[in-house]
Amino acid sequence: MNILVEGWRNINHSYALVNQWQIFELIKSSNIYFQDIPFPNENWNSQRNDSGLREEVKNIINKIPPPSHDIDYDITYRISGPFNFDKKFNSEIVFVFATSEYKNNLTKSDYINGDPIQLSKEKKFFIHTPSNWSKKSFLAAGFREDQIVVAPHGVDVETFNLISGSEKKNIRDKYKIKSEDYVLTNIGAMTQNKGVEDLIAAYGILKKKNRNLKLILKDQSNLYDRGANDPIKNMHDSKFNQKYKIFNDQMYKDMIIISENLNFKEIRNIYSITDCYVSPYKAEGFNLTPLEAAACGTQIVVTDGGSTDDYFDDCMGFKIESKEEKLNDNIYLKPKTNSLIEILDSIINKTDNKKIQRSNFVHKNFSWENIVKKLKKEFESKLSK
Repeated sequence: MNILVEGWRNINHSYALVNQWQIFELIKSSNIYFQDIPFPNENWNSQRNDSGLREEVKNIINKIPPPSHDIDYDITYRISGPFNFDKKFNSEIVFVFATSEYKNNLTKSDYINGDPIQLSKEKKFFIHTPSNWSKKSFLAAGFREDQIVVAPHGVDVETFNLISGSEKKNIRDKYKIKSEDYVLTNIGAMTQNKGVEDLIAAYGILKKKNRNLKLILKDQSNLYDRGANDPIKNMHDSKFNQKYKIFNDQMYKDMIIISENLNFKEIRNIYSITDCYVSPYKAEGFNLTPLEAAACGTQIVVTDGGSTDDYFDDCMGFKIESKEEKLNDNIYLKPKTNSLIEILDSIINKTDNKKIQRSNFVHKNFSWENIVKKLKKEFESKLSK
């Protein structure tokens, strides 16, 4: 199978990372050719925003040949933003990777060179989206049901796995975390849809009776003009803080803010010293970080009703009660803060006996190898029609 990939690589944006892991697996059984698509931001580059992938993975990806007029392509696979909905392509069929964080809301700013209603008539044009939550937006925009392929993301099982107790101790020592400390963590862009303010609120409430509670926030401030201090300030200035007065010197002292780029092994280390990875998100196209954390054996707490429903298993942890709300045209989930607090209060300082079980579950069901095999079958099934 000849596949022309038109997309992003070499940086730590989620689309670029997903793209690189997919083609790293696809190249084992297909002929891959790569056309780089320009980044929309001049600050996005490999020097400032390195992908963090292992060197052997980078080398394989960077050696992929460019497209040639002499090759007959079976598939064009586009993965960049805005989504390129151009119905002209030099292959049998085209797949466009696209996600929607908010339910039922695909706006004209999300895509270029096409219109979903018109594209619904095209028999060779397909959307690849990673969750059923995200799929609903493309259906609402006008795409046909059979045009939309839902195939999830995976994890790098060579990196995201269980580590020894001695390794954990060394990493905890590095971050000045004691053995008796209980660590909550969130890694991501720190944008409004991530729900980090809800996590900070829960941390502040529970910190009052759990002096050993710590919070790690790893932001993406090198990629986005927003860091962990933004949701912290928002919560500090909120009515919630006015009512419950959660901020004090000790609370601040026990928050660990990480802004520098980390490679995948360093991210694995953060997951591994975490007692509970907390993602009270409001809107996500997939939400990969809790899945990676679970692959490291770490208990997770995520919002109920959203994209994580596609991969969540009871062995992973707990779901936060939520309800759908609408702001302008955006339908999102509102996690209930009381539910989050109750869940965390019930598990803080408790023994977690499911680390091996949840790591094995993720490795078995969500390795990139297995996920990409499923994606390739979707490619083959569309080609055969």
